[in-house]
Order: sequence, then C-alpha cells, then structure tokens
Amino acid sequence: MQSQALQTMTPFKAPAASPERAAVIPATRFASGHEAPGIRADAIGIRAILSLPVTWWQRSRFRAELRADLREKPELLHDIGIGVYDAQAEASRYFWEALVLKRR
Repeated sequence: MQSQALQTMTPFKAPAASPERAAVIPATRFASGHEAPGIRADAIGIRAILSLPVTWWQRSRFRAELRADLREKPELLHDIGIGVYDAQAEASRYFWEALVLKRR
C-alpha cells in the first residue's frame, strides 16, 4: 500500500526561470554607471556596516548641538533658515534615524 502511494505521487519540479526576470546582481556601480574600481560588492556592504557607528555618533552630536542651540540661541536658527519647530522635531529623533532637517 505504501509503495503504491509513492508511485502515484509526482516529483516536485522547480519552475523554469523566465527570460523577462533578470538575475539579482549586487550593486557595484555608482549612480553615474561607472564601476567601483577594485571594490567587491561584499566589501561595499562591510564598509557600510563598519561606518555605521561613526554615522550614528555624528548624528548624535549634531542633535545634541541642536538642542543646545535651541536652549541658548533660538534666534540663530531662525537666521540660518531653520524653524524652531523643525529643530525641535529633529533634536527629538533617535540617533539611528536619518537627518530630515532642511534649510528653507
């Protein structure tokens, strides 16, 4: 009875790759279309991961200075085109969140 059930089952077949679907290739090109000279795709990812703490530290320092400017001299922010509300919103963001503060 078991052998009969196994014989009637059809084996699984993977779907054939369609010609419209392109293969996934890691990005090793710049926005201009030029190749990154001597840099492998996995090295780009490693560099990005290793530079993350530096980026986070810079964002943290920027937001700390922004909070200090809000306390001490908010008129300076207005002079350079940054609203107080925008500065407060940026200063309250976490260090891992990207900067969204733009000059007017």
